[in-house]
Amino acid sequence: MAKPLNAKSLGGRVRSASQSLINTNPQQSMWQATGTVIAQAPNLTELRVAELSEGIEFNSKGYTAHTALRKPDGVLIPIRTATSLKNQEESGASVISEAQGRNITHRRRWRPLAEKYSDEPRVPWGPTIVNGLKAFWKFFRTPSGFCIIIYFLNIVAWGAMLFFLLLKAAPAMNYPTADYDNSPRKKWLEIDSQILNALFCVTGFGLAPWRFRDLSYFVRAVTVRDKVAMTKLAAQNKAWFRPPSWVDDEDNANDPGHGDVRESVGPLEKPAATFTGEVAPPTALWKLAFTICMMVLNTLFQVVLSYFMWAYNRLERPGWATGTFIGLGCAVSAFAGLMSWWEGRKVKKIEGPELKIIEKV
Repeated sequence: MAKPLNAKSLGGRVRSASQSLINTNPQQSMWQATGTVIAQAPNLTELRVAELSEGIEFNSKGYTAHTALRKPDGVLIPIRTATSLKNQEESGASVISEAQGRNITHRRRWRPLAEKYSDEPRVPWGPTIVNGLKAFWKFFRTPSGFCIIIYFLNIVAWGAMLFFLLLKAAPAMNYPTADYDNSPRKKWLEIDSQILNALFCVTGFGLAPWRFRDLSYFVRAVTVRDKVAMTKLAAQNKAWFRPPSWVDDEDNANDPGHGDVRESVGPLEKPAATFTGEVAPPTALWKLAFTICMMVLNTLFQVVLSYFMWAYNRLERPGWATGTFIGLGCAVSAFAGLMSWWEGRKVKKIEGPELKIIEKV
């Protein structure tokens, strides 16, 4: 019988590192990253309310987030500066003291953060544009934002060059003729195609372990209702996907208050821990299946494209191969990005931007 690896041995450390790596949740493609970032980008309300725009942050995946403090009674308070926090805490304490002094026992509803900001004055369009540019700069300075923008610009630039070369839009390169094998146009078509193939390999091969991991999680989740697998998929796709109700039903069968969107604590009615106090309904599972399958197909198409790009030289390679598989790979990735964007915008419309909740300052 094989002995288990010692955690302190080299093999144990390598195994632990590999498990930690596969349990991370990177973006699954450039198009999906772009779609979810756009869906979770600051909206006009966030940009036109001065206090909200100043508090815009971005999490590790480049999604908009706001920080809130959870008080002992469960109430969420926006946190900007120590002065505003102190004033809000004193205000909350005075309300509770007044209610207790009058022996008020009826249930009162705490306003979610979205309602607290609904009455705030809106700034003019000039400052709104400035707030948008500041938010973009914050996003660009994050590791995710920097990588997404640089990668996206490379795809757009080299893709546009390939498009114009195919249209023979550069007469200076058509020497002696546009279709001559050693013309500058033909050489740059090969260079451009190889660069695009390398860029696609970064996501197609680099993210393949996580794409097939998610496929195995999905199969387990839908065939045997594996709650652990579905929970991991929900964490991976939390920007746009909400899991089905059966994920929590069995664990909370003896806790009737857990499944409710609003929980009651003493005389206070506490809204859900989202910006609006509401939770988006479960997402249809076929949409998750569609997105995962598109990502797996993107990797498979990339395998075929790389075979044609690396096994043949530019003179022997079939003329239809490059354009066909670049197009197919981009199409399936774009479909997954569109689905993530469409569902992500619906989630944000209901729940608002992500909240980073802290327990103390």
